[in-house]
Amino acid sequence: MSGILRIVLILGAFAILFVIVKKLRKAQIQVLDSVFWLFFALSFVVFAAVPQIAFWLAGALGFESPSNFVFLYVIALLLYREFSNTVKIAELRRRVNALVEDFALK
Repeated sequence: MSGILRIVLILGAFAILFVIVKKLRKAQIQVLDSVFWLFFALSFVVFAAVPQIAFWLAGALGFESPSNFVFLYVIALLLYREFSNTVKIAELRRRVNALVEDFALK
């Protein structure tokens, strides 16, 4: 893993941490949701501090380079987060519709 990628990972982790703390202070994000982003940032720091983990995982999974593994890792985690948000939004829409129907009947 190149030094530039390691620096980008650390800077990305600090940027995520800064945004999360700012949003928590303004009460624009729930603490439970911030845990995901904090672990996400922590994983960046781990990959940057101990690049052997990325090398080992890339080799074990058959990637040409560790940077390709890191990019896939980021994409996969963000897709998972997007899917879980979609499920939450669908549940909230269902609840809103039920409340509207209940209110309309009264």
